[in-house]
Amino acid sequence: MGIGTALFRFHRAVIAPDRRGPLLTLARAALLPASAAYGVGVAVRNSLYRLGWRKTGRAPVPVISVGNVAAGGTGKTPFVAWLARLLAIRKMRPVILSRGYGRHRKLGVDDENLMLSGLARGVPVVVDADRLRGAQKAVAEHGANVLILDDGFQHRRIARDLDIVLIDALCPFGAGHLLPRGLLREPLTEVRRANFLLLTRTNVVSPEEIEAITRRLAQLAPRIPTACCAYVIRSLRPLGGRGRDPLSPEHLKRGRWAAFCGIGNPEGFRLTLQKAGCDLAFLSVFSDHQQYSGRQVKQFLAEARAAAADAIVTTEKDAVKVERLLREPPSPPVYALQADLDLTKGSDALIAAILKAVGKLA
Repeated sequence: MGIGTALFRFHRAVIAPDRRGPLLTLARAALLPASAAYGVGVAVRNSLYRLGWRKTGRAPVPVISVGNVAAGGTGKTPFVAWLARLLAIRKMRPVILSRGYGRHRKLGVDDENLMLSGLARGVPVVVDADRLRGAQKAVAEHGANVLILDDGFQHRRIARDLDIVLIDALCPFGAGHLLPRGLLREPLTEVRRANFLLLTRTNVVSPEEIEAITRRLAQLAPRIPTACCAYVIRSLRPLGGRGRDPLSPEHLKRGRWAAFCGIGNPEGFRLTLQKAGCDLAFLSVFSDHQQYSGRQVKQFLAEARAAAADAIVTTEKDAVKVERLLREPPSPPVYALQADLDLTKGSDALIAAILKAVGKLA
């Protein structure tokens, strides 16, 4: 296990309110001063924008921002892809603006943008840490007439016509603390800046939990509309080799499976597999944006064989990095879990807000 993965797992244990132990208690106490300092920095920055002392620039075309208030795996990338497809279907020319976080040192690309390229085919992705410069490039080089600001809620420098904030139903309030003691990027009260809230992964929590989260959001952000969505498994895409057809989700109920992931919310992946009826031999959790090596993949295949697993499943975000290391069909076979976004509540209001922002709805 690498140092990054070990630290990621330990941090997840530290922020989990149900975990107990003297080491975790000590770590929580040690992280509180860092969270307080982080909070001061966030408050100063937000105040500067609120008072107009730091300026916001406007892109030449409408901008829709998709972001979150808590770090780590809200299902943002599948939603950005869904939004891009929606706009393309409406005869718009969307371009996604990305900062390129987690970029591979050798390949020069990052896992989320590789995943977006597969989920929203034909929609360009412009990677630039300076989003205003990226906006100009998107219009000049790709003829964009609408921009999707990926992970944009904290990027205050570029104005947006619609701010959509995603809230993960599994960890809706960032473990109650700012980074690094918790997962909050800024205080929860800042969700009031949003124009729309989207509660994700509602299919892996109870209706009572969804109701409680919705009530809390209504208190935090009165009059901000809320929609709900789930991520439904569409198919299992085989990795390694060519010519094999995807499997239906029903195959997860057959045989014994091993799994691995390097995402911000591994618990969401585990619960998705569990809800699909998957008999899981084990789930190996790596750090978010894990860059896999050939040696790691060989080791994982050996561990899966030792556990008598019939197949291996991973996320689409991990698959875009692993499949380049699988030139031949592996043993046991490896599959990427492909999911579709399903808006379960508030879909009409969300789509209307999107179309209004881009000038397609009066």
